[in-house]
Amino acid sequence: MTKVSKKHSLDFIFHPKTIAIVGVSSNENDGGHFKALLNSEYYKNHTLYPVNPKMNKIKNFVCYPSILECPTDIDYVISRVPAPLVLDLVKQCIEKKVKTLHLFTAGFGETGEKDREKLGTEILKMTKNAGIRVIGPNCMGLYVPEEQISFTEEAPPSESGDVFVASQSGVLAAEFIFRLASRGIRFSKVVSFGNGADLSVSDFLEYAANDNDTKYILSYIEGITDGKAFLKALKLCASRKPTIIIKGGMTEEGARAASSHTGSLAGSADVFESLCKQFGVILVDSIEEAQDILIALKTSLVNIKKNDIISISSGGGNSVLSSDTISKCGLQLPTIDKDVQHELRSFIPMAGTSIYNPIDFGVGSNQIKLLKKLFKTLSKNKRVDCFYYSYGLMPWMNNKNTKANTLSSLGSFNIKNTFSKKEQVNESFNQLLSAFKSLQRTLRLPIAIIHRSRINGSLDEVNILACTALENGVPFFDSSERASKAIKKIIEWNNSR
Repeated sequence: MTKVSKKHSLDFIFHPKTIAIVGVSSNENDGGHFKALLNSEYYKNHTLYPVNPKMNKIKNFVCYPSILECPTDIDYVISRVPAPLVLDLVKQCIEKKVKTLHLFTAGFGETGEKDREKLGTEILKMTKNAGIRVIGPNCMGLYVPEEQISFTEEAPPSESGDVFVASQSGVLAAEFIFRLASRGIRFSKVVSFGNGADLSVSDFLEYAANDNDTKYILSYIEGITDGKAFLKALKLCASRKPTIIIKGGMTEEGARAASSHTGSLAGSADVFESLCKQFGVILVDSIEEAQDILIALKTSLVNIKKNDIISISSGGGNSVLSSDTISKCGLQLPTIDKDVQHELRSFIPMAGTSIYNPIDFGVGSNQIKLLKKLFKTLSKNKRVDCFYYSYGLMPWMNNKNTKANTLSSLGSFNIKNTFSKKEQVNESFNQLLSAFKSLQRTLRLPIAIIHRSRINGSLDEVNILACTALENGVPFFDSSERASKAIKKIIEWNNSR
């Protein structure tokens, strides 16, 4: 990753020392940005001003009638007032010398109404002349763990990471945070930019490319207003850091939805796909696929360039279905060499097993020496670029049989458990990880854990297993299909650079 010594011109946006929220609800139980910033404890190391002329106090905070009454300078203003009131707010921002205006407020150009479009244009002209940068309209704004800034009421992880997200959708921005964080991924910064009237996806991609805290870039885009600026920023990003794009509006129906959502005009899907391929951008279709790509990039799969998979599983039916999936995704299951087969048969019994790839042989953490022997023997095959290892939480995997502390709240999920520092240990799985970490290093081959359908244990536990795997550099996927799709795209990405 290229290190940049000079601070970027947009860096101040992500590090406000004072935030004012204009239009704080008089109902203390209502959510919104004020509650989000309270939950993330922004106020402990920064200054937070709630603004509402109808209140004097909220949650032990003085509530000011306008930002002009706030006693100190304000770096960042969040507008939660109706669109017709924003013009007056902009005038106050100019007088107060505010640096950034975040318009959570919607109801401008995306409505299709000419008077609202005209209002948005006037606001943008005034802020531009005053040197105020605008995020939005119609967006959730910032999540910056380093500065304890959040836009979600349920407090997201407080730890910073290395993934930058720029999302045109606020709801998807929140989904990126919580769904990816549940698998151990952490963020440098997340920005929901909505209509992008001033600061667009191009600005945020260019910033991310130059941000020393960012190693990976992920963006959800619906439409592009300045094609030239976007192509320049996208090319820069992809040349410096792994860049993943989810493009909304790739179909006629999706384009129509994008237009009503953020007022975006989606371009040709074929052209966009071609540009991504040309620049080395990884184009994906869903949050799940983005998650899987990031897991591959952050683990032993990052350098994979060829597509020969040896799959180790137990159960014939699972092996057959997995083989079909691997093949359909464009990967290959090479045959096992005769000399390797002969060596395998020296320790794998004939009955109830298969040594022809997929390998049907149940061996786990209770037989670590045998497990290592299996992988070392298979690594001698002339064709092998990656191993799949099938793993599942079974009803008999309890403390008595595995000496593992398993969780048993079937079907439950508590996001706080996943983000907490509470020690929730599965010793059986940790033994596997230790073996795989060692094997990956000595064999110089990635081992992908393929988690089979959850038939015991909680979703919390599955997420914790995935987080633990990520910490150890071992890829963990929810199915052969998801693993195979991600690996195929990483191979294509590596071979295009």
